[in-house]
Amino acid sequence: MFTKSLLALAVITLVCIAYTAVVTAVGQTFFTNKANGSLISEKKTIKGSALIAQPFTSKKYLWGRQMSITLGNLNGVGGENNTMYSAASQLSPSSRKYQALVKSNDQVIKRLNPAAKQAVPVDLLTDSGSGLDPEISLQAARYQVKRIAAARKLSPVSVQKIINNYTKNRTFGILGEPRVNVLEVNLALDKISS
Repeated sequence: MFTKSLLALAVITLVCIAYTAVVTAVGQTFFTNKANGSLISEKKTIKGSALIAQPFTSKKYLWGRQMSITLGNLNGVGGENNTMYSAASQLSPSSRKYQALVKSNDQVIKRLNPAAKQAVPVDLLTDSGSGLDPEISLQAARYQVKRIAAARKLSPVSVQKIINNYTKNRTFGILGEPRVNVLEVNLALDKISS
């Protein structure tokens, strides 16, 4: 019995180590960027990951989805690196508290984007399931063009051009909606205007 247990332990250990080594080797060999977190760096400085949202609060930046159902991240509550924003609110869309928060978010977004006349896109009002979604819809990005252009003293056309350059189409041409990676757009905006 003891020998069988030792043999089972040896096989499990070998399989776990071998599997981990093979997966790591394949990832590092063929998918280096993805295996290392899809980090975006400039001048040897890591700016962030293309896979994890970051809170941008300045009017000169494209804003992503809410990282919390409240707009605390837009108002500087808790600091920009507060990890409390890394989860969804867990409020039901039918709850009065959730509806009041979405209404409040709508009012704040409209106040901070006075030139935008259309309805606020839903992904600017609500958080994603993970609270870490790095992308927003093309509609949400376009909603913010005039605010960004005014804050950076650029033409709306030049801001829209950058957004268009970083727009990802539907997956396989049919799944999802066109979307924009917020960090990538903001880094491109910084290259043409500070």
